[in-house]
Amino acid sequence: MMEVKSVAPKSLFKVGFFFYLAMMLVVGLVGLVFLVFNLATNYSSAALTGALGAIAVYVGMALFYALVAAVFLGVSGVLYNKIAKRFGGIKVETEEIK
Repeated sequence: MMEVKSVAPKSLFKVGFFFYLAMMLVVGLVGLVFLVFNLATNYSSAALTGALGAIAVYVGMALFYALVAAVFLGVSGVLYNKIAKRFGGIKVETEEIK
């Protein structure tokens, strides 16, 4: 049995940022497909302007969401390290696969 005594908050921040950014971009691709279908059936300059605005807002929100999630993961890493130092870390059982 092994014990995780500490984690690197910077690493949690970095991985969390890119993980949540990737998740939001995948969700955004689904929304983009619906947006393109809407433009194909209802094309007008107003619809195109609205679509471009929606894309810009979505990209901004995806970056904001990824940043907020990464900050929370970084803070949780710092808190984990403080708690693990006092009470012990998470115990993990590993097994070598043959």
